[in-house]
Amino acid sequence: NQPPLLTLWRQQGATVESLDIEKVKVTSLPLPPPAEQHAIADFLDRETAKIDTLVAKKRTLIERLKEKRTALISRTVTCGLPPDAAKKAGLDPHPKLKPSGIDWLGDVPEHWELKPLGRLVKFAGGATPDKGRPEYWDGDIPWVSPKDMKYMRIADVPDHVSTEGLNNSPLALLPAKSVLIVVRGMILAHSFPVAITDASVTINQDMKALTVGKRVDAEFLLWLLTGIARVFVALADESAHGTRKLESEIVARVCLPVPPTNEQTAIADFLDRETAKLDAMVTKIETAIERLREYRTALITAAVTGKIDVRGAGA
Repeated sequence: NQPPLLTLWRQQGATVESLDIEKVKVTSLPLPPPAEQHAIADFLDRETAKIDTLVAKKRTLIERLKEKRTALISRTVTCGLPPDAAKKAGLDPHPKLKPSGIDWLGDVPEHWELKPLGRLVKFAGGATPDKGRPEYWDGDIPWVSPKDMKYMRIADVPDHVSTEGLNNSPLALLPAKSVLIVVRGMILAHSFPVAITDASVTINQDMKALTVGKRVDAEFLLWLLTGIARVFVALADESAHGTRKLESEIVARVCLPVPPTNEQTAIADFLDRETAKLDAMVTKIETAIERLREYRTALITAAVTGKIDVRGAGA
């Protein structure tokens, strides 16, 4: 919510957010005696500093939880389940290891295979129907672009194409359980977005869809690509337009650790559960931060408008 004064000061009908300076000039403000002004300022310096310190600690905790999440995914998809989880899943808790021969991967369980991604999936590209044909748009078919890749699961997005748009463009209707990746965009300078579809969708030309075969489970592939995202970030080249891109041929050659399918399912289930716990903790802390920010704003408002008397407040 906007503070009341900002609402009053806004330029009416302006196409760009701005303040009406004439209204600002004539607005009356509460002005306590100088001694009380100093008392209010000192009080707010102390109290907001305490709140800001607490918020900073909570933000640090969030970063640590996110780092723990990343490490958990990476370790599990390249080394296997932790011993206790492996036992519960009926798997060997201490499998023998073998050298993978891949620098970034190191040793892997002896019974795992190593396969290029291109041997495990089929690649499908995307397109953008003609924007000058309104009948190609606003239909019932989700059209996913990199801006929608904020979540690991996608069932629907804001943009949609029509059946006519699908039939009159290079678009393909992708089935549920397609794994989506971004292959062009500045985000590849630091991140490699991956998601799985929970419904049939189409994608734009900056993305690829991976359809799995019998050797790999789509849910496991989602976690695997997420866990080794740094590998793809390192492979992204700068294009002539200054953005980043991943060539399909290079992506297809990336060699991946592939457990037996029953172990893939166990790993995916384990990561679903454990990351959900970490995500819930992050959400809880983010909610606490938002409440602290609201309290900080309310405290400042109350102090500067005389709703609370801070003249006797000690350090």
